[in-house]
Amino acid sequence: MDILAQQFIFLAVDGGGYELVMLLAIMILTGMYMGRVAEKFRIPNVTGYMALGIVFGLLLIFLGREYLVDIFMTITMFCLGFIAFSIGLELDFGKLRRRRNEVIIVTLIQATAAFLFTALGLFLFRLDLHIALVLGAIAIATEPGPILHMTKRYKTRGELTDTLVPLHGVEDAFAIIVFGLVLAYAVGVDQGVGMSFSDIIFGPVFELLFSVLIGVVIGYVFSLFIYRLDYHDADKDLVVFVTTVVAILASISLANQGFYLGGIHVHLSPILLPMVVGITFANLSSRLAKHETEHMLDLFSPPVIIAFFTIVGAEMVFLIYLESGTVPGVMLLALAFVYIISRIIGKLFGTYIGGVIGKSTKNVQKYLGFCLLPQAQAAMALALYARAQLSNPLHGNLIVLITIIGTLVYELLGPFGLRHSFIRCDEVDEHGACIIKQRKI
Repeated sequence: MDILAQQFIFLAVDGGGYELVMLLAIMILTGMYMGRVAEKFRIPNVTGYMALGIVFGLLLIFLGREYLVDIFMTITMFCLGFIAFSIGLELDFGKLRRRRNEVIIVTLIQATAAFLFTALGLFLFRLDLHIALVLGAIAIATEPGPILHMTKRYKTRGELTDTLVPLHGVEDAFAIIVFGLVLAYAVGVDQGVGMSFSDIIFGPVFELLFSVLIGVVIGYVFSLFIYRLDYHDADKDLVVFVTTVVAILASISLANQGFYLGGIHVHLSPILLPMVVGITFANLSSRLAKHETEHMLDLFSPPVIIAFFTIVGAEMVFLIYLESGTVPGVMLLALAFVYIISRIIGKLFGTYIGGVIGKSTKNVQKYLGFCLLPQAQAAMALALYARAQLSNPLHGNLIVLITIIGTLVYELLGPFGLRHSFIRCDEVDEHGACIIKQRKI
């Protein structure tokens, strides 16, 4: 029986499950008000949610509840899948066609730059090359949560948003391939053995291929259910909502479990698979069906978004507390600083060069990079997976801790970059305050 199952059984038998439910209720309610308070001081509400989560994490450690970390990770993976599905709904191939080349060029160049700058910076700082490469691959990942939340909250419309939203599908696919390749190399170096070509190639290729295939199948079945719906039915909203939740839950469950193919465990992407479900549905269903689905998700999304960011804040505090004794503090902070700065430079430089080559507008060239700084659950999942595969515990713990510290900084500061970019590109009000005040959660 795995650790997570044991934790759930323990909570159920001990009555702690009800304590967890109460804790979630308190976190969501206080998170809502914390976000409102943050906005009064011109601070993005996402940053307020994160800050509250950090406070909850410290409090729970003081109360001896750090065992909740595994359950928190399960909850945040559900929320991440919900967010990825919602982003997929925004991707209309008809609208994307004229910007397709631009999006692909900008995405690949900025992702490559983030990978190279981060890996090179850490390597020059005397980190082993194979570990630097793994962290470079993790640096590619961008957290879609703040982007989805702020584009919907501010109702942004313009070239920056049109480039930013579809970018995640291409970026996640590229991250899967690069991470799979460098991790296979790192595992071989750590174990002192060479890796075959098939070991290096087939893992990420299978993950990418099956994530897309399974996502398309679920999305197609989902669209059939909605297509057959009578829009004069009194229970129309109920059917749309339940069917949508089932599609999201199915995609999240499959994405986080994977499956076995001829004795080989195939991993699936927790972002790409639910995103493909949303993309498939958005492009196969009618405009009315898509509108109804988006409407129901918008009603359901506020508690999911608040829970995600508050729990991620607490989760990062837990992981730093549990892992910090395994790596020397000064070395850890120095490497984390290099990771943070190198990734920022890579994202900003890569988006500018990609924008120039892809013939983006000046605003996209200058400000898209600031929108790609947030990083959270996807990066942490990659780091934890890398630790599980590496044979040297010091290397695995180092990857996890550097990623978590970087994530903490990016999630607190990233929303400022998003809002700054939207304001500079005239996609929201000059100050943002009046728009925020009109759309409270």
